[in-house]
Amino acid sequence: MKKLSILLILFVGLLASCSKSYLETMPTSSIPEDQVFQTATGSQTVIDGVLRQMRDLLPEQTNHDVFGVKAVDLAWDLMGEDIVCRKSHWFVYDYQLDNRTAAYRRTATTWRLYYVIINNMNKIIVNLPSMTYISEEEIANVEAQAYALRAYAYYELINIYQFTYLGHQTAPGVPLYTEPTLVGKPRASVQEVYGQIVSDLDHAITVLTDTPVARRDISSLDIQVVHGLRARVALTMGEYAKAESEAVLARDGYDLDTPEQFSAGFSNAEGSNWIWALPINDEQSTIYASLPSHLDMSIGGYAGLGYMPKYISTALYNLLPADDIRKQLCVKRTYSSVDYYINFKFNAALAGKDFAADYVMMRPEEMLLIQAEAIQRQNTTGTRDAAVQGLLDELHAQRQTAPVAVTATGDALLQAVLLERRFELWGEGFRGKDIKRLKLALDRTGSNHIAALAYNMTLAAEAEEWNYQIPQAEIDANDAIADTDQNP
Repeated sequence: MKKLSILLILFVGLLASCSKSYLETMPTSSIPEDQVFQTATGSQTVIDGVLRQMRDLLPEQTNHDVFGVKAVDLAWDLMGEDIVCRKSHWFVYDYQLDNRTAAYRRTATTWRLYYVIINNMNKIIVNLPSMTYISEEEIANVEAQAYALRAYAYYELINIYQFTYLGHQTAPGVPLYTEPTLVGKPRASVQEVYGQIVSDLDHAITVLTDTPVARRDISSLDIQVVHGLRARVALTMGEYAKAESEAVLARDGYDLDTPEQFSAGFSNAEGSNWIWALPINDEQSTIYASLPSHLDMSIGGYAGLGYMPKYISTALYNLLPADDIRKQLCVKRTYSSVDYYINFKFNAALAGKDFAADYVMMRPEEMLLIQAEAIQRQNTTGTRDAAVQGLLDELHAQRQTAPVAVTATGDALLQAVLLERRFELWGEGFRGKDIKRLKLALDRTGSNHIAALAYNMTLAAEAEEWNYQIPQAEIDANDAIADTDQNP
């Protein structure tokens, strides 16, 4: 019998030797695996290593379009209509929605990245009953983060390898592992995977509610980050009352970024009102293989040097009000009589961060928009129009110099909320996944996409291009997944 997938076996071997790439703060490279997980301190080091891996290259990975979770986020943003590319270089196949098949690097590295997180967290969770710790707060912090990170990884996987929850509950999802094992498992159903995600997040919330923990760093998943993840999941599942209440808890005490903060470069967690971020310093920067290299036009990376520049689409730009800071940050450039707009929302040069730009993972603005969408989807009688309008007015007060009160109602109000997500979260990794969640067709026409480069200018809702195929290495090594289990 084959043993588990090769993608998981590789990580078990790396973990056993405490590879610096995964456990960067370990004082030695020879600590046995069974000792690492016997203490809360050792397990916290594993969590720190995983958080580092989430913003780093995978071991032995030299391709510059693979640099952790933000490479995946950028790939999915490029699959939408709101980012325009003008040249062919790194990420072009993602832009063309043609980077999903079983033999391709994108699906293999994405699969491995999130199962690396899951495997680490499973090792922590299974050792919790015997783990020694100094204080209740220490063990609660380790336990809650392990459950929350496992849920985060499964949520990303299920949204990438299958269609959205509603209407696809019985469809095959991804293998579900809740403890370390060397035996591969079949694809669990979408509903089963979401059930585990919900269980993990609710458990983490309970642990942190019962034992409040002081946050170590903005990269740590504290109770408000977990509430934010729970809000995302509830919104996807159509549990709108839950999405609303969790979003409120997630942004409690957080102000929205002021116009000055929003326009300060969007690359420094310090001074920003971000809920969750992955900070990066000069030593940890992956230089050309990084989000600023590929998205930020203010520095000399692949985007800024013109190898693969990325612009806000003219269709989206034209919808922004003239007095909106999100429009004012866009600068026009004309090539071959076609106008393009550089979006200096990401401006690491201005912030002095350059290639060491911090990665934003969650903001109160996202939670406000989840709250607004969730309310409006429950607002069948129109009795809560004012609440949704007020939330949009609250955001507009920080983005526009002369905001006009929102008066839309009904479906027009819902569409206003969804459009606001595109304005506010541009470049943060949400648009492609929103297209899947909302079961939308892709339409890049009426903008400045180059048809010959974009390849897919239109695409039907829930076309097969929206699902990655399971990596061929996984199918080859996992007895429980056959070629017939593959996504089309």
